[in-house]
Amino acid sequence: MIKFNWYTFLLLILTAHLALFWVLIDGSLAQISATFGIFVFECLFVSTAIYHRLLSHRSWVAPRWIEVVGTLIGIFTFTGTSITRTLSHRYHHRYSDTEKDPHSPRIVGTFRTYFPMLDHKRTMDLRMVRDLLSDPFHRWCHRHYFDVIVMMFFTTAFLFGMRWALAIAVAPGALCWMNISICNIFCHPASAGSPINSRFLSLITFGEGWHQRHHENPDDANFGGADLDLGFLAVTVMRSKRETASPS
Repeated sequence: MIKFNWYTFLLLILTAHLALFWVLIDGSLAQISATFGIFVFECLFVSTAIYHRLLSHRSWVAPRWIEVVGTLIGIFTFTGTSITRTLSHRYHHRYSDTEKDPHSPRIVGTFRTYFPMLDHKRTMDLRMVRDLLSDPFHRWCHRHYFDVIVMMFFTTAFLFGMRWALAIAVAPGALCWMNISICNIFCHPASAGSPINSRFLSLITFGEGWHQRHHENPDDANFGGADLDLGFLAVTVMRSKRETASPS
C-alpha cells in the first residue's frame, strides 16, 4: 500500500492556479516569460517525454541519469508523483472510457476529469506499477513529493524573493496541469466513440494531441507518425544510443 495525501495535492493544484493568475495579472514581463519558458521545458522534456512516454509506457530507452533527473524535475510539473501518475495513466489505457478509467470525461464528466483527485478513493491495482515500486528512487520521490516542492519553493524565495518563487517554482505547474487536462478532456469527446487526433491540440500539448494514434499503439514513442510530434523530437534528443544501435 502506498500513501498519498490527495487533499494536499488538490491544495497544491489550486495554489498553482492562483500563482499563475497572479503572474499574469501583476507579474513583470520577465516573470511572465520565465513562467512560460519553464512550462515549455517542463512539459516538453519532462511531462511528455519522461513521465508519459518513458515511465508510463516504457516506449523508449533512456540513460539512468536522464530518468533520475527527469523524474526529479517532473515533481514540479504538479501532475502527481512518478508512481501515482503512471498508475493512473496505465489504468486510463487499459480501461479507456469505462468505469475504471480514472479521468474519462465521458464517464466522470469534465470537472472531475480536470480534478481527478476528487475521486481519490478509487481503488487501483498497484501491480500495474510494480516496476516503479521496486525502484528505491521512485519510492523516495513518492514519499518526499511535497517535501521537495516546499523545500524548493522556500529556497527559491530566499534566493530571489517570493514573487520570483511563485513565478518559477509554482505557476509553471499550473500550465503543465492545464496541458495534460486539456488533452484528457478534448481528445475523449462524448460525441466520439474512441479517442481522436487533433492537429491543433498536438501543437499546444507537444504531440499529446495525436491521441487516437497513441491509444492504438501506446508502445510507440512517436505519437505523430509522419506528422510533427514535438514530444518525440524531445525523446530523440535524450534517448540512449543503445536503443538504435545495430546488433553486433
